[in-house]
Amino acid sequence: MQGKQDMTLDSLQDPGSAPRTTAAGLETWLSGRYAEPARATASAGAPHAQAAATQASAEAAGVAEAIGPVNLAEAIALGRVTNARKLTGPDGAELIIDPDNHAYHFESTALKPLTAILQQPADRWVPVYSEALKAARAAHAAQPLERLRWYAGLIATPGILGRELSRNEHYKLTGWPETEREFPRHFRIAKELSKDPATADEIATAAGMPYEDVVDYMNASHAAGRLTAASAPHAAAERDHTIPRKGRLMARLNKPLFAR
Repeated sequence: MQGKQDMTLDSLQDPGSAPRTTAAGLETWLSGRYAEPARATASAGAPHAQAAATQASAEAAGVAEAIGPVNLAEAIALGRVTNARKLTGPDGAELIIDPDNHAYHFESTALKPLTAILQQPADRWVPVYSEALKAARAAHAAQPLERLRWYAGLIATPGILGRELSRNEHYKLTGWPETEREFPRHFRIAKELSKDPATADEIATAAGMPYEDVVDYMNASHAAGRLTAASAPHAAAERDHTIPRKGRLMARLNKPLFAR
């Protein structure tokens, strides 16, 4: 997405920053209503097809850039939280994100209790300073930030392919399938995504799962850095080489048996 480096969570809280919209507005862009006509025209071979496609793509990019994160979940999934933040949910529960330590702190180790918090508007954060951060660390054990990003991607835009993904692209998991115990049905999707690269529609057919479930899982995997596109074949290898071979082996042996 163009302009991503300039759209931090802090800038999004600025009243003068780009306007946000609801998930319905995001769906308008993500559903391809801006890009699909361009592809259809281009395939027709008309003399002006290429110019029309270019213009439509530019319009789609402009719409995408104007739409900030539709909720806190998408802000997290897009990696916009770079400083310690706190969010209080409707029931008073507090979520603390500690990017410096690649961790988050919450009263529950389950993911589903985070839903009401993460589906709030993307401007509900407050900064967390040293004393409050120390208190949060003491109150609740640290949990991997990657896990929170995974869940944030899962629920950010239900049934809608994330803005950084394409329905026509072929994707594959970067490693052995990992699934959360709260979502046992995801194993069927993960199993298919661990094979040859495929589109979301192809995965849904192969796994015998609803397209919306496949899209949600792909969004989650992408947010956690576990999904790679066929058009970027070296991405997974580069990430894999950053982990020592012994570390990769131990990580696999430590996974739950059902996820190996």
